[in-house]
Amino acid sequence: MTLPKFIVLCLSVGFLHNIFVASQAHFIVGGQNAAVGDAPYQISLQILPGSHLCGGAIISERWILTAGHCVKGYPVYLLQVATGSIFHAQPGAVYYPESIYLHCNYDTPKYHNDIALLRLNESIVFDALTQPVALPDTPFPQGTAQLLFTGWGSQSVAGSLPAQLKRVQQQHITSQVCRNLLSPYEDVQLGACHVCAYRQANIGACHGDSGGPLVYEGTLVGILNFFVPCAQGVPDVFMNIIYYRDWMRQTMSGNGKCGQVYKQQIG
Repeated sequence: MTLPKFIVLCLSVGFLHNIFVASQAHFIVGGQNAAVGDAPYQISLQILPGSHLCGGAIISERWILTAGHCVKGYPVYLLQVATGSIFHAQPGAVYYPESIYLHCNYDTPKYHNDIALLRLNESIVFDALTQPVALPDTPFPQGTAQLLFTGWGSQSVAGSLPAQLKRVQQQHITSQVCRNLLSPYEDVQLGACHVCAYRQANIGACHGDSGGPLVYEGTLVGILNFFVPCAQGVPDVFMNIIYYRDWMRQTMSGNGKCGQVYKQQIG
């Protein structure tokens, strides 16, 4: 989720000048090309007929996890899920969601509960390049963990999306450190539902990375929720997966309190 328009308008002239200079210099957001098989859980959430919209993660044969703002307002019949490739335009397979489950407290308060599950209309076929990511049972080391973030987000503020998946090593930072670094952005109220990752300026998320997976030693710990475009020296903020495990379990078992956003009728 990028900055609201009113925040963008309030940014200083100097800040906007820095963004302009960075984009003119083909500002790279610190990523490296992912190798084949690096993140077999990574998916490209696409608008038909195949335009990359957001990232996401495979968590089981029929379920995809992504950010709520990636699917908010989209009817399910306009979306598809590309799997099994580090090239979003050349997927190993394409699947279609039959239902979207958006957290019932989505974006309340601002930037909280920004999480959604997609149930596919058929099971994913797993192979060496397509695998579910493990879900956490216990917290990872706070303030010290090295985290892997992957995505097809642009590599500059005004840049185009890369064809090949990028990977970035980030470091977890505590809520207090994150809160201090994000203090200029009053709209962002951090809570237990958030995980912050940061390394340095010029390394981080950009447009198209939303919903993408943050992983600690093979376990999914976050889904990208909020970033300041792009890698401007402040943390990227993710939905905390362990915080939402109960919601995920209940939703996937059919006992969730939130209704489906849309269910496609399969004839």
